[in-house]
Amino acid sequence: MIIPMKKYSLLVYHKEYHNFLTRIRELGAVHIIEQEGALDENSGLEDLLSLHKKYTLAMKNLARIREEEKTTTKTDAKALLQQYDDTLTATEQAKQQMLQNTKEAAQFEPWGNFSWESIERLKNSGYHIRFFSCPTRKLQKKWEEQYNVFFINEISSIEYFITITQNPDFSIDADEIRLPARSLKTILAAQKKLGTTIEKHELALKEIAAIALPVFQEAKNTLQEEIDFKKVILNTTPEADNKVMVLEAWVSEEKEEALNQFLEQSGVYYQLREPEPTDRVPVKLKNNRFARLYEVIGELYSLPNYNELDLTPFFAPFFMLFFGFCLGDAGYGLLLIAAAIIMRNRVKPAMRSILSLVIWLGIATVIMGIIGGTFFGMNLIEAEIPWLSNAKKYMLNPDKLFNLSLIIGGVQIMFGMFLKVANITKRKGFRYAYSTIGWIIMILGGGTLYLLKMQEIITPDLFRIALYAVLGLSGLLILVFNDPKRNVFMNIGSGLWETYNQVTGLLGDLLSYIRLFALGISSAVMGFVFNDLAMSLSGDIPVISQLVMVVILLIGHGMNIFMSGLGSMVHPMRLTFVEFYKNADFQGGGKKYQPFSRVNKQ
Repeated sequence: MIIPMKKYSLLVYHKEYHNFLTRIRELGAVHIIEQEGALDENSGLEDLLSLHKKYTLAMKNLARIREEEKTTTKTDAKALLQQYDDTLTATEQAKQQMLQNTKEAAQFEPWGNFSWESIERLKNSGYHIRFFSCPTRKLQKKWEEQYNVFFINEISSIEYFITITQNPDFSIDADEIRLPARSLKTILAAQKKLGTTIEKHELALKEIAAIALPVFQEAKNTLQEEIDFKKVILNTTPEADNKVMVLEAWVSEEKEEALNQFLEQSGVYYQLREPEPTDRVPVKLKNNRFARLYEVIGELYSLPNYNELDLTPFFAPFFMLFFGFCLGDAGYGLLLIAAAIIMRNRVKPAMRSILSLVIWLGIATVIMGIIGGTFFGMNLIEAEIPWLSNAKKYMLNPDKLFNLSLIIGGVQIMFGMFLKVANITKRKGFRYAYSTIGWIIMILGGGTLYLLKMQEIITPDLFRIALYAVLGLSGLLILVFNDPKRNVFMNIGSGLWETYNQVTGLLGDLLSYIRLFALGISSAVMGFVFNDLAMSLSGDIPVISQLVMVVILLIGHGMNIFMSGLGSMVHPMRLTFVEFYKNADFQGGGKKYQPFSRVNKQ
């Protein structure tokens, strides 16, 4: 659910304003409303934001190379950051120079190592040396006499040669090569020196990494608080000749009582009101322990806007079911559960909710794997296992799994349409949901009547009368009463267009759920293939055959878990964000509730 918000307007005496902001920051309750143009390029935040970005980038780079952690009394973060920047710059410059040297050394490959001093002495004696290359097929024999050609090397049908002449001004049908001014020996010596320099700089970076991360984190937090404080100042409106500071903010309902008590104790005048439909209200979600795990998935697409439903608790069970359907192997599910339980107490607290989500997804995979009759690629339905004989009646063959995927899709689509009614009612009013209600009546009413007729519960005549009633009622709601603000003729026109889009859209949406069946089957087939390969390629040699079989099984099932697991995340997201969100009329675009507070308390 979305926690209700209240809009506060605070009036504070200018001499008390700084102290007031310091105290209200400790409360961590107010989400500051940004004023238009307050944070433009001339706001003075650029230097602070740039420094914050440098700390973030430095921490990211140093975390990758840190081998150990050391304590230090050195707390000058800026000096440490400058030391890091200087060392990193020197390292990059050395690497660039080494790359340039490598390119220059490669140019000497056809010519070998020679001394430019010898060539210079020949030049001083009146002999000029020029370097050429040309395809072997274009080489002309007369060049040897005309230009005193000496062949040096042949690589990939390319001839490399030099000319030694007293007249340097001549033209030849070959490519002249300009070699670097340094000799190969000099370049290689420089490379060796650069390698030592790079090793020295990289060692220095590791030394910085061992002490810098906590220092940078503390400095980054302090800097973030300074940025946040300045943003509040910039979003404050001075009134009454700058004697009164006016600050507008959003406050969540759960923080309202504490804030009111604080303001009354501080003697600050304030006004509060309910949000208006045109307000850009921040969003804070509050769900139960199960649904809260799926908030991170919903945020990958968008937060809901304040004036609609939070769909997280509604798509969470479906997402869990879809993941299990797509992965579809009980053995893989057990591995996910075991891995998540083992890792849960070894990761940072922020990651534990992700591992809890993995446990739930693993449970769904085990359940759907049992229903589909798959365990590490083995077909449990066909396996002759006595203690599974009673459970086999609950297992579904591929035909039934195909039908189940369509049934689940139909259920989620209809569920989404019910949520669409609630969403439209919340945003605009119940009258605007008549069209959606008409579609629900048509689909559910028509489907129910068809089933009753097929079961011979109702007579054909009664079926016909009831069907006309359902079509008539739903037709009125869809074509005539779809928008209370438009006239009947416009409603009929837009209703016909909506009918075309709805019919084609619903069919396409329903067929999209076949991917659940397809991914589940592909995962099972791949597991079966790797099992078969392990059995057929392991051979008959004792011990070795078992080792080969284990290696094939580990690699094969490891690849299958990775690929199928990736698809089992992506495709349920697609079904959620496209089919379900569309049918539930999800608008999105919500802005996260971020109260003004101390960084370490957020």
